[in-house]
Amino acid sequence: MSDDKRDLERRTPHIVVPYTDDEDASSSATTTLLPQPQASTSTSKSRRRCWRLAVLVGAMLAMCIGVFELLFHGREVESLRAAHEQIAQLKHDLAEQIQGGYHKIMAATNLRLSPSSGDVDAGVKAVMDRSVIVLKTGSSVAYDRLPVQLLLAQQTLHPEVYRSGEAGYSGPQLLLYSDSDMQLGEFEVHNALANVSDYVRHQPDFAKQYAQLQKLLQEDDLAKVKEFQDGWNLDKWKFLYMWQDAYHRQPDADWYIGYEADTYVFWPSLFAYLGTQNSRQQQMYGCASILVRNQELFANGGCPYVISGALMRASFGKDAGFAAKFDKEVEASCCGDAELSIALRKSASPPIKELAPTGGRFINDRPQEITFDENNFCEPVFNFHHLTPTEIQWLATIERQIRTAKPNVPVLYADVFDHVLPHKLLDAVSASAKKGGKKDVELNPTLEDWEAFGSGDSGVKKGERSKDVESCKGECEKSAGCTTWFWIKVTETDEDGDCYMLHDRVRVGKAYKGTGVRTSGWIGERVLDFKTKHECKNRPTV
Repeated sequence: MSDDKRDLERRTPHIVVPYTDDEDASSSATTTLLPQPQASTSTSKSRRRCWRLAVLVGAMLAMCIGVFELLFHGREVESLRAAHEQIAQLKHDLAEQIQGGYHKIMAATNLRLSPSSGDVDAGVKAVMDRSVIVLKTGSSVAYDRLPVQLLLAQQTLHPEVYRSGEAGYSGPQLLLYSDSDMQLGEFEVHNALANVSDYVRHQPDFAKQYAQLQKLLQEDDLAKVKEFQDGWNLDKWKFLYMWQDAYHRQPDADWYIGYEADTYVFWPSLFAYLGTQNSRQQQMYGCASILVRNQELFANGGCPYVISGALMRASFGKDAGFAAKFDKEVEASCCGDAELSIALRKSASPPIKELAPTGGRFINDRPQEITFDENNFCEPVFNFHHLTPTEIQWLATIERQIRTAKPNVPVLYADVFDHVLPHKLLDAVSASAKKGGKKDVELNPTLEDWEAFGSGDSGVKKGERSKDVESCKGECEKSAGCTTWFWIKVTETDEDGDCYMLHDRVRVGKAYKGTGVRTSGWIGERVLDFKTKHECKNRPTV
């Protein structure tokens, strides 16, 4: 593996599998938030071109009127003011057209803004109100992913969180950053790259890629923006500069929290935990990863990562040009989140060697891809990552159900367990609990083209090579504590396949779309035994 990639080994409970940033890397991700393509697409494009041409012609006409008045009628001030007012109105009209597309997306979401229940814990609210939250995205995915996140922010943070930074607003401060300025409804998105140093601005790759993106944005061609392939290369420059801007806007907060638009955060749980921590100590929290290039520890930018107010003031607060000091490091690196963490850690007094211990509360996986075990089952979980907008809406619904039944307590891994299980497995667990249950329920369900776990995961034992799935399934049934099995044939023509068995843990896994054969299955009664054995009788409070 090259030095520009992250360490792929899970070294400790705090070291997570490094990720490919879905923010810009995947321009083809499906979503239910965008209106479906219709036959009128070409007509819409034609209308957009006509509108832009009308704006251009109108602006030129307005300027000509102003110049004419200046030269021939001596009304310099009045006519120039009138021309500027006409141009401003035309720009406003164009912005309204752009906003129309955003509002269509918002209207297509399944979530609806619901009034606050008024039962937010006072301690949690106090921490929220002293926090700055930075949400990073990219132009290529902003319209796909931001709408649902903005609705959630209004639901869980503050109904008027879009007023962040305004006088009279006293809730948590939410700042949105991308690679261009935009206005989405009431929310303002800041250009994280607007204030990069001259060194960065004249760096050949940056200059070329940034210019290409801005040209596409000016042409108002959303399809081409979504296909822009160099967003990831620009992304690494955002981290230090957006936090420099965020600190300049809000220098007095207790906590500074960063996350991305493919992440779901259980905000009340996170704020309740931060209420037990000391923001006057210089420290960082998050999913720990290792940058291979120089074996440096960093907080993964996809998970929520938290920076104490003391650490922000010891870095960005001491040097208004703090971000530019690390331009060469970022230029040589693959990963802006790594360089942000390294810069902050080394600026602390004394330098920070480890992220603050949080157990498994921060997670860099989708809920189906985490391994439930005795160590995490009754522990709080703060987030999930690598999610589609549909999955984020699904998790919002789950959290609402959990908090309705158990208000003002942290969401545990155990709380989401039943929601994560496939329907076939959930039916098997229910039937097993009823000592037989329905006769038509498959008690040990199987899924083809499915990877329940990895052969190198903790708790995995390798079984005998076998010619069919049933042999692997039977071996798991005979092995005490085996909850899940996984049968692999590298190619479909192989005579035998490898059998792997997961013990004393439960994992759902993910669909397999490669070559060869991948089949997984579960023992319903063993999954029920795992859940019963680890029942959370004494829930943690934070």
